[in-house]
Amino acid sequence: MAKQSPIAWRLLRPYAARNDTFGDSLMYTENEMRNLYRYFAGMLEYPTGGTLEAAAAAQGLLTDKFPESAAQLQEFHDYAVSLPPGRLEEVYTGTFDLDAACHPYLGYHLFGETYKRSAFLVELKQRFGVEGFTFSPATELPDHLAVILHFLAVTRNEVQSREIASEALLPVLDKMTGRSKSEGFDEDEDVEASGMKKESGKRTQFHGVLEALRSVLQDQFQSLNVVESA
Repeated sequence: MAKQSPIAWRLLRPYAARNDTFGDSLMYTENEMRNLYRYFAGMLEYPTGGTLEAAAAAQGLLTDKFPESAAQLQEFHDYAVSLPPGRLEEVYTGTFDLDAACHPYLGYHLFGETYKRSAFLVELKQRFGVEGFTFSPATELPDHLAVILHFLAVTRNEVQSREIASEALLPVLDKMTGRSKSEGFDEDEDVEASGMKKESGKRTQFHGVLEALRSVLQDQFQSLNVVESA
């Protein structure tokens, strides 16, 4: 495996410090998490088909253990079904492009536009390359939320998967849902971003998808922390 960058992964603990045996103590099995990552990726990438199927599949997995999150996805599904052609794409753009607090790039939120984000992008490309993972479009940045989710859906390195999800993805979801401050913009830009939010209609159904994903990861890795500290 490519050597870790201490700059890019400053939030992540070394692999050696992690226990890779968790048994049945987690909310979802490794295979179930891979499926959930794939379904959420389908909902959080630019809509090109498959969004509704992904929402329905994720809802089916969440119904028993996360009924509130399942209800959020049902609401998203029903909303998407009700829209005229092309409207969901407009809502997606309004949510993720017009609101700086909701830009779908992990490195942006973790590091801002600094050299640390550049190192983060390089590290991601190295990790993707080790596992032969490719993504489309090729022009997309590797720290895009949906790209990360697709990678987590296919990687067989479970320690790496848990590390990225719990110590990079979950903190970013906290920022995207307004629970902590993003490193991507300062207070002056935040005022500008607030104006953009108003133009984009403030909260959209995609925020419900982000909330559902955050809830799943939070509970999954709270369970993980309990196991690790036992």
